Amino acid sequence: MTRRDMLKWSAALAAAGNLNGVEISRRPPPSKRKFTSKAVESTVAKVKATIGGPELAWMFENCYPNTLDTTVNFRMVDGKPDAFVIMGDIDAMWLRDSSEQLWPYLPVTKEDPDLRRMIEGVIRRQTACILIDPYANAFMPGQHDRPLSWAVPRQS
Repeated sequence: MTRRDMLKWSAALAAAGNLNGVEISRRPPPSKRKFTSKAVESTVAKVKATIGGPELAWMFENCYPNTLDTTVNFRMVDGKPDAFVIMGDIDAMWLRDSSEQLWPYLPVTKEDPDLRRMIEGVIRRQTACILIDPYANAFMPGQHDRPLSWAVPRQS
């Protein structure tokens, strides 16, 4: 299920007024998730336990981790983290939007070194993109399959 499909499906259910007992997870199975954070999963469990309404708890469980589940492509390049965050219906990383998508996870980064490493990877990727073209808003993933060191200007 894509992010867009999840949002459409959730909106349709909200418009209907209730979930009619549907409480199954709409998240991708764990093996299909692009990135998993122990701190985010822990936050989902804690918040779900405090939300009074089952529909709202279900929506939080499905929506809060969605960016990590469906849009983050994380890898290590030359021993350093690199992460590309796909935004919208085009498989591009928009610099502003990728930052905004990760903002909700910042409070739990202190609890999860893997999440910190992934966010460092996004910052490294954004820096490399800005060095390529400081006036561009978005970048395609295939343009950056080489190590990030290629984007850094050489000292003469």
